[in-house]
Amino acid sequence: MKKNNEEKYRIMRQATELFYTNGLYKTSMDEIAAELNISKKTIYKYFESKYDLIRESTDYMLERSVKWVDDVLSQKINVASKLALLLENYSKEVCQVSEKWIKDMRTHYPEIWKQIETFRAEKIYDIVRKLIKLGCKEKIILNYPPELIVESYAATLRAIVNPVFLQSCNCTMKDAINFVFDIHLNGILTAKGRVKYKEEKKKLINK
Repeated sequence: MKKNNEEKYRIMRQATELFYTNGLYKTSMDEIAAELNISKKTIYKYFESKYDLIRESTDYMLERSVKWVDDVLSQKINVASKLALLLENYSKEVCQVSEKWIKDMRTHYPEIWKQIETFRAEKIYDIVRKLIKLGCKEKIILNYPPELIVESYAATLRAIVNPVFLQSCNCTMKDAINFVFDIHLNGILTAKGRVKYKEEKKKLINK
């Protein structure tokens, strides 16, 4: 059973890489099998169709996101530093995803895209909301309504994660997300919070 699980996750990891790079629509089961040096029959042993592979690969991606988010939250550091680390990890994940993947997911698999959006709302945004409340107590974040901060950021993020928009402003997705995050944070951090945030960003850059 363990060997079967390892083989299944190996297929999902490789498929996810190809999906991220080449998009979902044009990546075929033949290509995935060739990259793994296995037969398509082996893939179909675990996944009934390409749709099932995409769906389970998305679940795998979201589970991985939960892990690194929980790792950041468990660290004994201030809220501004946690927010900087969350941005850093999120940016790394975004770098792996091509605009083709986003376009294909939104166009051809809207129900899975909705699952991703729901995950953001129920997991990521909920965590950020709690961090903002904690940051207010630590005098690192200004005392604005947390729900308003999170919803304004979420709405902006939904708008910029759009290949057409990114092309029109000649901006990469990573840069766009970093700009938006910095704009929002600099607007809500106290003087103390901005110092802590800059310190953490400097550490991450020098790593």
